[in-house]
Amino acid sequence: MTRREWLAALAAGTSTQWMATAGLPLHQRSSQSDPTALSVAELGAAYGAGVLTPLEVTAAYLARIDARNPDLGAYVTVSRDRAVDETRRLLAGRSSVPRGPLFGVPVAHKDLLKTRGVRTAGGSRLYERDVPEEDADLVARCASAGAVLLGKTNTHELGGGVTTINPFFGTTHNPRDRTRIAGGSSGGSAAAVVARLALVSTGSDTGGSIRIPAALCGCVGLKPTFGWLPTTGVLGACPTFDHVGLLTRSAEDAALAFSVLTPARDGSGIVGDGFVATYRAAVTRGWRGVRVGVARPGHFFAGLEPGVRSAIERTIGAMAAGGAQVRDVQTPISAGLYAEMFDPIAVGEIRATYAEAWKTRPDAFSKDFAGVFTGPRIADAVLARALAARESLQRSMESLLADLDVLVAPTVPVVAPRIDGPIDGMRLLQNTWPFNAARVPAVSVPCGADADGRPVGLQLAGAPFSEARLLGFASLVEAMPSPSAAA
Repeated sequence: MTRREWLAALAAGTSTQWMATAGLPLHQRSSQSDPTALSVAELGAAYGAGVLTPLEVTAAYLARIDARNPDLGAYVTVSRDRAVDETRRLLAGRSSVPRGPLFGVPVAHKDLLKTRGVRTAGGSRLYERDVPEEDADLVARCASAGAVLLGKTNTHELGGGVTTINPFFGTTHNPRDRTRIAGGSSGGSAAAVVARLALVSTGSDTGGSIRIPAALCGCVGLKPTFGWLPTTGVLGACPTFDHVGLLTRSAEDAALAFSVLTPARDGSGIVGDGFVATYRAAVTRGWRGVRVGVARPGHFFAGLEPGVRSAIERTIGAMAAGGAQVRDVQTPISAGLYAEMFDPIAVGEIRATYAEAWKTRPDAFSKDFAGVFTGPRIADAVLARALAARESLQRSMESLLADLDVLVAPTVPVVAPRIDGPIDGMRLLQNTWPFNAARVPAVSVPCGADADGRPVGLQLAGAPFSEARLLGFASLVEAMPSPSAAA
């Protein structure tokens, strides 16, 4: 089959008959004849049973992108040619492609992650014509695991904001309510996952850029332990705080994907089945005996909207009812710590990263981003104090988490604001940046909605390298009855 014939097959969408094949148990089939509704595990079962092929699944996703992305703005580039090449490779059955959790899974990559042969603009005029020759390390790991790249998702300019209202590439709309922001800076990735335009998306997270859009759009966002997933090949600007991670529709999807992307801490191999086993053990155990710290009183519960507070408190109550040992804990986060510690480091590193570009191409930056370069110089003493404060915060947070199985707090104190404002960016960032500074893993999981149906996210944080258990706890949150079901 020629490339043109493959593209024609993808454009036509060849998945309409997949439900007719009785290869899966009923509980593993979607209620709709649409493979974009399947989870990672269900898709793997469908491939194993011969019910679906990667060609059919890729076709279904590309058709859905064509129909829905113009109004949503999740993708800035759709990589049909690469999707064809990667699908061909899977169907050829080469031994180098494992039949693991990401085999044939349609993925999207945030447009800060370099992708071979596919434009990586970073939401910026600086890179709007750049086509990398190599993949970022995380992109390469996805490809090696058999994932199919559908395209690049919209981001706030150079990842430097929390709305994904991009002056050059357009606004990403929240798939739950298109008058509202998707959050940022991984807003396109969250919107793509929730709208079923990708099954798994990557994101980067400097101060909350995975968890904020996950909370506002209503999906799972995982920021792992600092450095456990590689940032090589990412257009990052703050090496002290930059993380990469995943956005998925469920905690199980995140656990399965993460298990094949993460090397063992000793570098000896892939976490794989051991990671998934730890995740499943946490789910099976349930809440009984789990030591849950609630990050109040203070910073994390300040200024909550009523709908957010109600959903969070209801979820914490359900943990206690399920047998968790719930207690309030005091965190080392204070009101002035952002200005004292986070801001000087972030501003200093952004300036260092883009100083030369600012001198030679100031026109390539938006007015908002240009403001980073026009403020006063960060004094050496100020930066030194900030770096010392960051190290102290990490030690304090790790000490606190050593006596807990999980620390819980609202991900964002508000539901998604309207695109036309007002938008308080610092309020959106309030609860997420501390875990970047502390370098510990944090997950946002949907825990209900406000009275108007807008999603609320619960943030779960844990000791370094506790991602498998955190995702297990996130699955337990997902399994809690909704307010309507409980009424």
